[in-house]
Amino acid sequence: MTIEELIELYPAGKIQQTKAPSEALSLPIDGNYFVLAKETLRETEIRLLETLFPAKEYFVDKKNHPWFGYLFNQTTLDVEGTFRIIQFQLKKPKAFLQAEWENSIIEIFPNLDDFFFIRENDGALIEKYEKNHYNLEELQSIFLTLDADFDSSTTVFVGNYFPANEHLPALFKEEQQIFKTEAENLRGKSTFSLPDVVLHYFTKEAMNQSKIVQTFAEQLVLTSEIQQIILALWRNQGNISSAAKDLYMHRNTLHYRLEKFYEQTGLSLKKMDDLVFCYLLITK
Repeated sequence: MTIEELIELYPAGKIQQTKAPSEALSLPIDGNYFVLAKETLRETEIRLLETLFPAKEYFVDKKNHPWFGYLFNQTTLDVEGTFRIIQFQLKKPKAFLQAEWENSIIEIFPNLDDFFFIRENDGALIEKYEKNHYNLEELQSIFLTLDADFDSSTTVFVGNYFPANEHLPALFKEEQQIFKTEAENLRGKSTFSLPDVVLHYFTKEAMNQSKIVQTFAEQLVLTSEIQQIILALWRNQGNISSAAKDLYMHRNTLHYRLEKFYEQTGLSLKKMDDLVFCYLLITK
């Protein structure tokens, strides 16, 4: 995207040579900054623009982190094997013990090949594949424990394992986009991977462009309660007992709610196809 296209999309934006205060969004482009007031933008717009125009001042020692140059500057990397990149966004308290937090990460991950902050609060762990690697549930427990110990809040995207070849930087760039886009739609889950969001990520544009879906969504009244039921069923793979437990609702009460919803809409949330459709409707 050129600066002319930005001006056409955001005519209220300003071009200046210096970065604006944190209250405004400063997008580096062509040696200058295109500055927008954050209050005029949706959170999803801010994340998308930050991904399209990443900040240049990275908080990383590039000499000590060759993976950084390989992923961001297309430099060569002399490694062999299969690796995954675990991206994280870290909300820190005012008195954050960063050195201790970093030491904990190094101690916890025995297969860590590199680890660095890309920006002040965003970073990446480069983990080589070994049979004893952590699964998604174990990773969620690890970061929840760290958050409890350090009074922080961490959102984590666990990338897939890929060979360290010329294709990996491009694959990582796409994983970055998925992380930035889907982190806002987690609804209670702080650690996720591609299978958790693949359906929503790759169908939302088609859903938003479909007149049939738009008309159906307008006709379908999805109350706050039924939306919570849909999300609970989705998280529990349609299991009614588990969903009822998450909702602090008696199983028979949940059955009654599902039957009423079927009578009103013709959609049975007990059927996975109908549940998937309703899930996409409330997250599109």
